Amino acid sequence: MGAGHSFLLEPRALARRGGSWAGRVPVHRFTRVANLVGPDATVVDVRLSFGLDDAGRCRVRGSARLSGGVACQRCGRTVPHTLEVDIDLVVIAHEADARALTPRYDTCVLEEPRVAIDALIEDDLLLGLPGYGCLRGDTCPHAPVAVDPEPAPSEPGQAGPDDRSNGPFAVLATLASPGDQGDQGDKAASATDPAGPPRNPEHLSG
Repeated sequence: MGAGHSFLLEPRALARRGGSWAGRVPVHRFTRVANLVGPDATVVDVRLSFGLDDAGRCRVRGSARLSGGVACQRCGRTVPHTLEVDIDLVVIAHEADARALTPRYDTCVLEEPRVAIDALIEDDLLLGLPGYGCLRGDTCPHAPVAVDPEPAPSEPGQAGPDDRSNGPFAVLATLASPGDQGDQGDKAASATDPAGPPRNPEHLSG
């Protein structure tokens, strides 16, 4: 790319003659992308071809490649990443036409004959950026580790989780005296005494 290389394109004129464009675009021209990549990501390699589709609309196809670091949204560190996106969009003149073509086609509404290369493809670069710089955001190796807070100490007179002496059944335990437990044992023995008559549902019904 020479020093006088222009980043302004005329997509419709290029499409009518089947033209193409290739160049290295400084990252700072992509203002939204520049905020999400590291300082070593300096240029975007772009290759585009222009043509007319079956309906006579301007269609742009190609690719864009960005090498460098991206900021991990989980740990905040910049990690190496190479971004490669495919470009395939239709240039139209009116917003109403864009709504009619969506979602079958990716569209770019262009009322003027010329457009800057960054305005034409920046949305595709943004969509291609990973949600997290690290390969797996849920297991980011640099993410801060969450530490569970220690349980607050129990106040005096407050029962802890294992303090059964103050639990709701502690009062019931005191109701059964040793003598009562003996009576209950005698009753249980008499209930199972084989000498006693068995309960017969027929006798009870009579």
